Amino acid sequence: MKTKVKLSTALLSGVLIGTTILAGCGSNNATSVATVNQSSKGYKLNPQGNLSEFGNWPLPAQYQGNPYGSGGVGNPVWNDVFDGLFQLIRTDVTYNRIAQSVENNGNETIVHLRHDVKWNDGKPFTSKDVWAYYMMNNGAEAPHYLSRIETPDEYTVVFRWLDPAPFDDMRKVFLAEDKQDTIPYHYYKQWVDKAASILKSANPVPNPANRRAEPFGLLITKDIQKLLSDNWTDFTKHGPKYPLGAGAYVVSNLTATDLILKKNPYYYNAKKVHFKTIRLRSISDINQQFALLKAGGISLTNQTPPKDILESILAANKNLVHYQVLDTACVGFMFNLQHKPFDNVAFRKAIIYALDRNKIREVANFYGVNTDYALTGMPPNLLHQWVDPEVLAKMTEYPHDAKKAAELLQSIGWSKGADGIWHDKNGKRYQFAVASDSSWIFGVNAGEVVAEQLTGFGLPTKFQAVDPGLYWSTAQNGTGKYDMDFTWQDSSNGFSFPWNSERNLYWWKSSLSHMPINKQNQGVLVAKGYDGQEVDVEKLLSQLPLMKSAAEQKNAIDEIAYVSNQNPIGVDMFQNMQGAWMNTKDVSGLSWSSAFAKYNRNLPLAPASMVERITEQIEDFSGDQWLVDGTYYPS
Repeated sequence: MKTKVKLSTALLSGVLIGTTILAGCGSNNATSVATVNQSSKGYKLNPQGNLSEFGNWPLPAQYQGNPYGSGGVGNPVWNDVFDGLFQLIRTDVTYNRIAQSVENNGNETIVHLRHDVKWNDGKPFTSKDVWAYYMMNNGAEAPHYLSRIETPDEYTVVFRWLDPAPFDDMRKVFLAEDKQDTIPYHYYKQWVDKAASILKSANPVPNPANRRAEPFGLLITKDIQKLLSDNWTDFTKHGPKYPLGAGAYVVSNLTATDLILKKNPYYYNAKKVHFKTIRLRSISDINQQFALLKAGGISLTNQTPPKDILESILAANKNLVHYQVLDTACVGFMFNLQHKPFDNVAFRKAIIYALDRNKIREVANFYGVNTDYALTGMPPNLLHQWVDPEVLAKMTEYPHDAKKAAELLQSIGWSKGADGIWHDKNGKRYQFAVASDSSWIFGVNAGEVVAEQLTGFGLPTKFQAVDPGLYWSTAQNGTGKYDMDFTWQDSSNGFSFPWNSERNLYWWKSSLSHMPINKQNQGVLVAKGYDGQEVDVEKLLSQLPLMKSAAEQKNAIDEIAYVSNQNPIGVDMFQNMQGAWMNTKDVSGLSWSSAFAKYNRNLPLAPASMVERITEQIEDFSGDQWLVDGTYYPS
């Protein structure tokens, strides 16, 4: 069973257009949540025994089965071994997995579990396991909106929300974010019971306005936090040899270069899981990955290389197909507001005008989507669907304009020397640093062009490709090492309701921008909105999931987008186009096969009828839903 997530009655069409507009057509769907039975029609995947894809995991000597232990259990192991109550697809479709059904009754959300779910060691999965997950992993998002979790019987879980409760579909989203089958109670009982006991000793937060700052509305003192942290740390040091989950696959064996996943014999949906074995291959060098893909050694992978490389791979292997799917995320960088002169908004705007983002996109991701806005809290396709046209008309656009960039610098006292180098009003010249994780091809390619363009404009800038083990700590710790930090931004991973990407920007990316933060480490921005009224971004973000009124939600989304663009803490280079490669020798019955010849197997954005299934081929967009339900729809 699958459902469309209805995040707001008035805004529903905005959510759904997020998928259908890609083909140039809109959607005028019903305002109630549609329930659709899983179709049994369509092409079946061709079971070849071995499906192969790229992956990464800790070395065998360090590998352990606790997904929260050091190094984790690897990717895409997480999606293939664990299931969760629901699986949220980035087209705003939610599939029931362990959950059989869900209903809302006032401040309660009642989830009825399937009766045929087992852990991969054969033990039954019950409501106690869901309770265990949230007792142990109480730092997840849902507990901050819950008062308690009840288990009236083995197959019923009652989530009681704090008052005011999130609106109905937001509740399901909060639960769909989690993998509730990662902490089996029968294995981790010792630590789960201890966590529950510690939480039980906490008093309620005295100020109702602050209840969501801590799990279950409890006052987590320093002493209680230490007890919880010590228990969690000890928990992460224990686990089975291989991950214990309730998903479609189990880890069978691994070496430094290969990890084998085998079909879980206890999986409730095993009849639809067509591939008996998945071979993951660990290859860090991107050129070696492309070579193996070209040689037919990989069944599927999700990446979009530069245009010339992509075309050469397709030309060399006639079995390969490349799908293009618009990502709800942008490639860009955050300004470091702790580094002068980046604390000056006029200077930041000058940087944006100085960049030719179209040329940057052509180098970094030829098939990406341009934008002339700075940073809005949502990717361009969602911006144009959710934000009122009158508000968009008031928002500044920042096309490449070297003259405008120069005027802005001059307005704050900067001037250009005879050698073409800019200096500030005190005569100081700067050497700026823009950096990216060296393993991220988009950031590396875009960062090099950014440095080249700014240097050519008269602002000397060097690009640094930093080892991924060092990049994030050096970019975030203290005042940060770099002036501009490349990252995914305006990113709406999981679901497209703009609150998701807006809070990602201010709550989770604030450490890259080094902007002012509050006690919850959330970015603080107070500025004039499009109507001239003061906008407190953090306050609106905290209230949005609780707003029942669609008009109120709409206004909050508009205000945050406006002030984010007018006071940019970063800039989007382009909206990412995600590629999905499939080898037709290994997988048959692919969607939109009638268009393979027409587009020489490099398929553009798909028609609306194909978007959902193609999206499900992308692991990060769907939790490998296509492997679980095993059904494709014919062209």
